[in-house]
Amino acid sequence: MGTIEKIFIALGTVNRMTARFDESERETVRLALDKAEEYIADMDDRLSVFKPESEISRINANAGKSGTLLSRDTFDLLRLCVKYGELTGGVFDITTKVLTDAGKSKARINYHDILLDENSLSARLKNAGQGIHLGGIAKGYAVDRVADILERHGVKNAVINLGGTVRNIGQSVSVGIRNPFDPEKIVLSIDSADEAVVTSGLYERGNHIFDPVSGRPAISDLASATVIGKDGAAADVAATACMVLGSMRSVRLLHSLGLEGIFILKDGGVLATKNVRERVKSA
Repeated sequence: MGTIEKIFIALGTVNRMTARFDESERETVRLALDKAEEYIADMDDRLSVFKPESEISRINANAGKSGTLLSRDTFDLLRLCVKYGELTGGVFDITTKVLTDAGKSKARINYHDILLDENSLSARLKNAGQGIHLGGIAKGYAVDRVADILERHGVKNAVINLGGTVRNIGQSVSVGIRNPFDPEKIVLSIDSADEAVVTSGLYERGNHIFDPVSGRPAISDLASATVIGKDGAAADVAATACMVLGSMRSVRLLHSLGLEGIFILKDGGVLATKNVRERVKSA
């Protein structure tokens, strides 16, 4: 069995896609991986707040003024973000960009102010000074789309790793979970097949996981949250939301979204939801 690996930078991180195949499938798999990389590069161009001409940057620049015409994919992603704002009770809110901008206040945080027009495929922020960013969902959404691309092109076995947001196609693989107190080391692992595994932790973003309600860095009993499920976007959203909610409230959220979780507590303890406990192993 052959292997092709692609490593590239996009979405603000290092991405790695590895596909396994019978030798007769080599060219088909290579083309599929090229298509997947092209999709992620295009997504980066559309969504990055660091690119002035991106669709998201233009929405932010036009806040309180006019709507911005969007690609179908970006429009669908923003609609999904509003949906998860509702499902998490506002704990997931993509309008928190103001918290990283000098002189801005939490009064401008409100996902309800994202106004979407299906007829024109456009989006507008209701008030001047508002801004959105998609760091809490972009990689999870991307692994779902990439998995779709690879499977449509006949890829049967692959691992997609977008900066630690992992989705596996085909046979089970062991996915490592970093030690939030010593990020160079893997502390736990879980065997995973045909699902996404997403981890959010203090080692990754320090005190910059914000609570949209208070406008301050999140304070909970969690050092890291790993979320497992068939939907990468949902897992990505939930991993960040769990860091805000803490372990007990997070269990209810995961149950409502049909997801499973592994929590490493600040006191070093480990909690796992019922359906994944037997799959969790010490490194």
